[in-house]
Amino acid sequence: MRKVVCIVLLLLNHFLSDAQITLPNLQPLQYVNSGFGNALNFDGTATYALGQYYTKDSVIDFTLEFWINNTGTDGSNDRIYGSYLNNALQVGKSSTHLKLLATDIGGPSTWQTVCTLESNIWVHIAIVRSTTSLKIYKNAVLVQTYTVDAVSTLPSFFRLGSNSNSAGENGNFSIDELRIWKTDISRALIQKYMYTTVNPNSSGDQNPYAKLVLYYRFDQGEAGVNNANELGLFNIANSN
Repeated sequence: MRKVVCIVLLLLNHFLSDAQITLPNLQPLQYVNSGFGNALNFDGTATYALGQYYTKDSVIDFTLEFWINNTGTDGSNDRIYGSYLNNALQVGKSSTHLKLLATDIGGPSTWQTVCTLESNIWVHIAIVRSTTSLKIYKNAVLVQTYTVDAVSTLPSFFRLGSNSNSAGENGNFSIDELRIWKTDISRALIQKYMYTTVNPNSSGDQNPYAKLVLYYRFDQGEAGVNNANELGLFNIANSN
């Protein structure tokens, strides 16, 4: 059994939230090999992570994208990603499917089965909110569209791998190239960026310098061991 991974994905000098939140103890990070270098691994047993992107304005239109490898048996809605203080966006998984809940942005208030999530295969997922439309792409192919409201924002504080109190619904998966854009990027750009790293200093395409607010590559540390000196991850996006 892999060592429990409990990490804080925060740059504390940017932490401006007034919420009273007890942060977990930092423990060594666990990585596995992937097509883009290392990937962050969650073993489904009390594993979770906390993160925040640091944007000065409220994010309404957004794109959340990541590569995921379904690595084990899960319950009906074990967590991949979730907005921390509400149900604006919860992304989960069962043993075989991707799941979604979006109550607090006016979307589905019960868990939706989005698409299949094959075992031990890397899959790219992009969730794109544009005004009242929430679209989910699997490997750049549209698989579901849901209706949301036009005004609710995406909270910047989020968690990976557990429910809100970090006490359960822990997913079995590895995740890589996690990005949040404060814009609804096009399917063409999803296709382009899913197979490449993103240069935050570029002024081309969707202007990543201005629009990419979170970019975790998960490449520090050594795969397959407990990295005692790797207790936090770095957001390399420049925009806030």
